[in-house]
Amino acid sequence: MRKRILFILGGVVFFLIASFFALDLLFPFPEHKLHPPVASVVRDREGKALRIFLPPDGARRMHADFSRISPVLKKTLIASEDRWFKYHPGINPVSILRASIANISAGHVVSGASTIPMQIARMAEPKKRTLWAKTIEAFRALQLKLHHSNDELLEIYLNMLPYGGNIVGVGAASHFYFGHGPDTLSLGESALLTTIPRGPVFYDPLRNPQQARAGRNRVMHQLAKKGVFPPDEIERNLKLPLPDSVRPVPLKAPHFCRMVLERGGRVPETVTTLDSTLQQGAQEIIKNHVARLRGDDIDNAACIIIHIPTREIRALVGSADFFENGFGGAINLADKQRSPGSTLKSFIYGLAFDQGKLVPNSFVYDIPVDYAGYSPQNYDRMYHGQVTVRQALAKSLNIPAVNTLARTGVAEFIELLKKGGISTLDKAAMEYGLPLALGGCEIKLTELTNLYASLADGGKFKPFSVTAGENNISTQILSPESAWLVLEMLSSVTRPEMNETWMLTRDMPEAAWKTGTSFGHRDAWAVGISGDYAIGVWVGNPDGRPRKGISGAVHAGPLLFDLLRLAAPGGKLPAPPEGSGISEVEVCAHSRQLPGPFCSKRTTMRSLSGKTRLHPCEECRQIFVDGKSGYRISGECLGRKGIKTKIIRTIPAKLARWRAENNLEVPQLPPLAPDCDLIPSGIAPKIISPAANTPYLLRKDTPLKFQQIALKSEAGPDSGTLHWFLDGRLVSQGKFDEKLFTEISVGKHRISVSDEIGRVDAVEFEVR
Repeated sequence: MRKRILFILGGVVFFLIASFFALDLLFPFPEHKLHPPVASVVRDREGKALRIFLPPDGARRMHADFSRISPVLKKTLIASEDRWFKYHPGINPVSILRASIANISAGHVVSGASTIPMQIARMAEPKKRTLWAKTIEAFRALQLKLHHSNDELLEIYLNMLPYGGNIVGVGAASHFYFGHGPDTLSLGESALLTTIPRGPVFYDPLRNPQQARAGRNRVMHQLAKKGVFPPDEIERNLKLPLPDSVRPVPLKAPHFCRMVLERGGRVPETVTTLDSTLQQGAQEIIKNHVARLRGDDIDNAACIIIHIPTREIRALVGSADFFENGFGGAINLADKQRSPGSTLKSFIYGLAFDQGKLVPNSFVYDIPVDYAGYSPQNYDRMYHGQVTVRQALAKSLNIPAVNTLARTGVAEFIELLKKGGISTLDKAAMEYGLPLALGGCEIKLTELTNLYASLADGGKFKPFSVTAGENNISTQILSPESAWLVLEMLSSVTRPEMNETWMLTRDMPEAAWKTGTSFGHRDAWAVGISGDYAIGVWVGNPDGRPRKGISGAVHAGPLLFDLLRLAAPGGKLPAPPEGSGISEVEVCAHSRQLPGPFCSKRTTMRSLSGKTRLHPCEECRQIFVDGKSGYRISGECLGRKGIKTKIIRTIPAKLARWRAENNLEVPQLPPLAPDCDLIPSGIAPKIISPAANTPYLLRKDTPLKFQQIALKSEAGPDSGTLHWFLDGRLVSQGKFDEKLFTEISVGKHRISVSDEIGRVDAVEFEVR
């Protein structure tokens, strides 16, 4: 009989177990309900919450990992809610029996038997409190225990507990009630967070502080009876006050936080690189400057501060006021594409240095040019003739930059910019052309500032980061020597476009900086380097409205210097790169090329060892003159008596032409002796108009006499009268600096020019 009873019982147990597993397969637990969408919390580099992006249901649900929840809270919760949690299978038969007896004796419900898994099941699938609902809860609790570890269940439970209003989970409750994370909860705080979920309204510490205090203290007295915590610790926590307010949802650095969310997606928590102190200071500076700019018809400004060694964004202000209507306040202007103006010139010269074509003290020319119809002008519409690269960059001259880009190559420059992180260049090199030198593209302030950071990092590009530990693989875009030379040029103390009082203040750090103003007077830029920081500033109107007279130097520069003082007080610039990559070389002071035997004045200048290509000076020459007449002698006439040598200094033909056209002194050669027939060596004329690669169009409605073509050439001062021949027919003659024209007809033509001593140049062109 006994065996039969045991057999029957065994069969019943087996049936129940088999039924449970069958039901578990047929009705699996809806796991997705254990993990509802949580808020995305963006924190600064110290872990302080900057912004909380709530989930679609609007709940303040902040996920807390089990390892980051206070052990005090875990002990308090288990001791108060389910002391046998670690041992039972999901339901506690002893508790059920005890609660049943107590409730029957009292005639109403005075005690519950819900375990933590049963409470999780009820929160995941809320139902009316009936016997059938309890049965389902029990089944679900068994499922939870079967498929999850105790730690997993406790983490799920702690993240689902209701704390009143839209506050869900201990992560949110800790933040909004106490202002810190769940990892540092005290015993009193843990007891309150254990109490509130039992009746979120009844135990609301703000609306019902007496009930909340009584409930909290009741939990701590129970803990004392069970010996969970020492009596003195409990007594101390009984005296602690309750929270008297719920902290608002933080909304700091809103543009930056939105950018973090867009880059990383919705994740429970992101610890960023932002320095809150630096961010707050930058916001105040931007706000104050914009208040003044508004009176000048300029609506807004933005800035970014990048830590150069790590490329971490430490501050980003997208506008003066995120909540402001009418001025693009909500737009992240630091991450919008705008024309960069002259700010790219630094990298054109850096590329030219690495290609061996220029060095800081090389001469370049600021005179009118025409590239197949493209004739750039300087901002002030003035020309300066011969200047050094250093002067051209300091004065932000446009024509030398365009000429240098023509020498380095547009495609090569675009490749450098793309390697340097500029992601907005999506056209072919031909579509950008030479206007790229002056900002003929669109760039983001974030990427431009990081490009400048590369100059202070040995010419290495690294992507900027918004979270610690991002991929920081570097790419060499300029040599360390070229990058340092550019920085050194940008640190020149005297800038003609900038009021020096900004730089001479006592607390101004060492800085290398560049300003820029975009096409159409729409954008003003300033980018600077000092110490460990690269700082970029944009000023303008978010709607693209032009403002005549807007200037990077006037409107963005002062803002940059205030930010430099904030971020890098006492900042220094990088030391020259180690090694022999930069050397001093002796050159002719007149041409800045290798000195020849006739270069009497010499100087030294920095060059890139093994890269800079210099040629022998051609501007300092020796000529032979007749001692009596002063005529220049050449060829067979050199055998005459009374011949003397004379050292002369010439200038390039294109510079001579410009100086002559502007009534400036041009070095002249003595005239050639009339009885010396041989053509001497020297510079032959070079035709610059008409251009061989530019087709000319005739208008049918305009007489030909009003559509004459200009005849221009670069010729040396010894060229004398120039004779112009169109298809073999003499059409004009005059000095190299005279303005000459000729009528043309449809078709292909050949034009040639001959100077007074027989040197010739010719080009073919087409008229349509």
